[in-house]
Amino acid sequence: MDKNYLLHIAGTKADFHKSRAKMPYEDKVKIIVELQKIENEFIKDNKNRSTTVKYRKVWEI
Repeated sequence: MDKNYLLHIAGTKADFHKSRAKMPYEDKVKIIVELQKIENEFIKDNKNRSTTVKYRKVWEI
């Protein structure tokens, strides 16, 4: 791969993480709760999953 391309990707990734770090705490929590809701849908839909817990409670915000 081109070295300049890799440097550009690394810089873009660093910028993304810096912008996410500056997000308000409340927005970060909302994102986590939404991701948990998505994960719960996958758990319920996947019958072959090895976990015994098929239901998890997610906070309502």
